[in-house]
Formats: sequence, structure tokens, C-alpha cells
Amino acid sequence: MGEIQWKSSCQNLDNEVEKLMRSYMLPQPVALFFAARGIAGGQIADFLHPKLAGLSDPYRFPGIEKAVARLWRAVLNKEPILIHGDYDTDGITASALLQLVLQRNGAIAHTFIPHRFDDGYGFTPESLQKALSAGVECKVLVTVDCGVTSCDAVKEAIEMGIDVIITDHHEAGSSLPDAMAVVNAKIYPELEDLHVLSGAGAAFKLSHAFIKYGREHKLGGYDMNLEDVLDYVALGTVADIVPLQGENRTMVKYGIEILKKQIRPGVRALIESSKLHSDLTPSDITFKLAPRINAAGRVGDANIAMRLLESENIVEAYQFANTLEKYNRVRQEKEQEIYQEARAKLESTRQLHEKYALLVAGQGWHQGVIGIVASRLARDFNRPTIVLTIQGDHAYGSGRSVGTLNLVELLAQAAPLLERYGGHPMAVGVGLETSKIEEFHEILEREVRKHITPEDLADYLAYDGETELEYLDGEFFRYLTMLAPFGHGNSKPVYRFNDLDVAKCYLIGQRHTRGVVENRAGYSMEFIAFNRLPEEFSGRRLDVLATPQMNNYNSQERPQLNIVALRQV
Repeated sequence: MGEIQWKSSCQNLDNEVEKLMRSYMLPQPVALFFAARGIAGGQIADFLHPKLAGLSDPYRFPGIEKAVARLWRAVLNKEPILIHGDYDTDGITASALLQLVLQRNGAIAHTFIPHRFDDGYGFTPESLQKALSAGVECKVLVTVDCGVTSCDAVKEAIEMGIDVIITDHHEAGSSLPDAMAVVNAKIYPELEDLHVLSGAGAAFKLSHAFIKYGREHKLGGYDMNLEDVLDYVALGTVADIVPLQGENRTMVKYGIEILKKQIRPGVRALIESSKLHSDLTPSDITFKLAPRINAAGRVGDANIAMRLLESENIVEAYQFANTLEKYNRVRQEKEQEIYQEARAKLESTRQLHEKYALLVAGQGWHQGVIGIVASRLARDFNRPTIVLTIQGDHAYGSGRSVGTLNLVELLAQAAPLLERYGGHPMAVGVGLETSKIEEFHEILEREVRKHITPEDLADYLAYDGETELEYLDGEFFRYLTMLAPFGHGNSKPVYRFNDLDVAKCYLIGQRHTRGVVENRAGYSMEFIAFNRLPEEFSGRRLDVLATPQMNNYNSQERPQLNIVALRQV
């Protein structure tokens, strides 16, 4: 493998950067950030100062007014409402959000979370029967984070006299279910700006319409502040790796502030068991909070996570959080075991040298963690990856994509071979007969090759452009807080700094380095470099790629560079 290339996202954009600096009085690194991401001048003010009042009218969704009118009728007539959720963080938070909004406004609302292994994915005739067999009456059923392909289940519910409302964000099939409304932006071209919504985001739109309709028709909703449920939206949106762009970014920005307040006992218990502090970021959701919620559905019972989020008793909440902690340890052990085995299988074949799409299968691999394994392998090898568990004559699995490759569209080309498939562009689920795995891989490989080139598979590091240490002043760091929250679709800025002398460096921990760099103009800044030893720095002149950040230590904030790559000059 050759040296990893560095690619500037601001190549040939010097004029645009100058224009942004001049027209909007932006610091040079901030202008680089906007130019690199294609954020035009007219969008900058809204990006820097997103407002909840700027969220779009929920009535834009066709049929949503009819749907919320039915929900209010159910409230007034004391008709039971059943929420059919999903077992991942997005589905669980969406369920908790909608249940809270409905119950706070007088509804008799219950939630059914399917079991990953007993019930499978999505809203099905079987999951409908299981939900109803628990003795819960139902006159109105609302799906969250599922249902857009559930034509048979919706038909069966309607035949039973149940009105069905779908809220989802996954790709639709060839036909839509005959529901009262399908609140899924992806089926409406005119809602393209909302195609990035998560399942929790779609549930929030229904909730927004519900409150708006109640107030307009003097039915209720007056005491409900929807900002208070944005912590659920932040959890679901970040966990489901949908882009932090547009309305997603606004809802997550405000939702994280609600998370920090820990107004819910369940959220407080979850944050404390994760050993986090109040200064939360999206990466804390990605690497700490969401894995614990997901672990329930992966190796245990997702209803424990649901009960945690809806809990109003702090003692009870700590008990649920402790159970999630145990689930998460089991998840980590199983994930690492399968990851090592899957990686060894890939490295022992010609796939890494010959294939654009990776596929690896194992006998009896735990179905609850193979999606995480697929994600790690896709990241390791920069290739779309499918991981399958073989269970007798059938195989079930998860896939993860890379770049902008839409994995759902590619799977559609192999649909005749698949018993089921679905998901969204970056993450999918599949099921097929074991005998068809090889043929499926051939079709997937053929389709992937139509969309990406060998250059796309090459390892490279993208950065926002070249800047200087002296530009990282107080004004820049003031802007940096406004560029957040950072995550998928809005990554932290990475800049190139050339010709730096290492003035000081020393080991911290067992494998990290801290020190000070200085440029030719005499400006210096502290740095930290994870998983790099002082020998890589001592006495050398370097070009580096780094993310500027504030280091908060002993209640003192100091600017520093987080170095992600370096080259000796």
C-alpha cells in the first residue's frame, strides 16, 4: 500500500474563499470551511445561527393533516393508539418521543418494540398480531422508523378496522402501503430538503403537526413545548448516521442542549452510566450513548432501552441503565470476536486485492452485531461491505456503504436473489438462501464497479484547505463553536499547516504525544497526537493535517491542534 494521499477540498477555490472573507468578514479558516463544503454565501447566516423557528411547516407532508386529525379524534374519544417502533436507537427514541407527545395531550398510547430475532425487522403481519396479542386494544396504529414497505401488514390492519399512519425514513419499495398517511420525505420529490431526516426526525414532524393542529382547532397542545423532546431527536439522528445538514443540524444543535440539561431520569442515568459529563457532543452519542441503547436490541431486549427512556423514576432508571451496561459488555465481546474472524477471512482470500465490494459470511455469527462489524470493515478497507450470518439454508446480514454510494439502489439490482432487503443508502439489511451467496456477490460487485473507480477505493485524507497558526485566534474559535455540531455530513474542519518546527514534544500515556509546534513566522500552538510516539516529532520539521480545538483542562481553556496526519519536510 502506498502513501495515503492528502486532498484539498478547496482546490481551485481561491476566488471563492476570498469572496467569502470579503463579503462576510469571515476569518480565512472559516471561509475555507464554507468553500470546501459548498455552502454558498446566502446560506451562511442560517448555518451560523440556526433557529427552531426556521424548521419547515410539517403540513408540507401530503396527508399529514388528515393523520393528526385522526389522532386528535382518538384522544377525544379515548381510543387506544398503538405505536409500532423498531429495536435500534433511532426507532426507540422515535417511539419514546411520539408516545410522550401523545400521552402528554391525553392520549391512551402504548408502544410495541419488536424483538430482533423473534420478530425480525419492521412492521409485519406477524408483529401486528404479536402486538395485539398482548391484550392492547388498538384503533389507530402509528409506525415509527419502519412501515414504508409494509403493504401486507397495513392491509391486514385495515381489514381489522385499524387506521394506520406510517412515519419512516427508509427507501420505499415499488408500491406504497395503503395507509391514511405516509410521513416519509423520501417518497415526495418536493420534500428533497427533508430526505436527510432520521426516523426520530420523521416522528418529530408528525408530533409538530399534531401540536399545530390541536392549537389551531382548539383541541389541546397548548402546554407542550416541542423543544423539550429534541433530546430524543438528537439521539436518534446522530445514532442513525444521517447527515447533520439542514433541519437535522438545527434539531441536533438544540437537542444536545436539552440532553445536557438531563431533564429525564432515563437520560441522566444513561449519561452517568456512560461516564460522560454535561459537556456532550455528537461523538458522545455515537460512541457512548447510542451503543448502549442499541445493545439492548442487539443482544438482549430492546424494551429495556425503551423503558429507560420513558422512565420517570430515577432509581428505576439506574436499574435499566445498569442492565444496558451489561448488554453493552456482551455486545463488545461478540463484536470483537466476529470482527477478528471476518477480517481474517477477508485477508486470507483475494477479495482485498480484486474486489470493489466485500462480502464475508460465517456460520452462526451473532446477528445482532454483524452490522457493526460491517461498518468497521467498510471503514478499514474503504469498500462497501456485506457481512452475513449463515443459519442453515438461509443467510441474514447487514451492509454498510462508503462515500456517496447508495447501497439500497445497488441491492435492487439483485432483488430476484434476495428474500428481503431494505434500509437507507449507507446501511442495509439483507436475507437470502445460502446457496445464492456467491451469485449475489457477483451481482453486487458488478453494480459497484459501475459507480466507483479504483481511485475512489484509494486511501486519502481530505482537508478543508491550507491555513496558518496565526489565523487561529479568538475570533476563529468563536466561529468554531457556531460551526458545530459536528458529525456525519458536517465533519470537524481539518486544515493543512506547512513547514512547522516541533519546539517541544513528550509522551502522554503509553502511546500518545503532546507538544508545541511553531511556524516560520514565529507563531506557536500546543498540539496533541493520538497513537503517535514522540520519535515521529522530535527535532523534525513537518507538514501536518490537524483539527483546531479548545483543550479544557483544570477549568482552563487553551487552543490546540489535534494532529491527524503528518509528513516530514
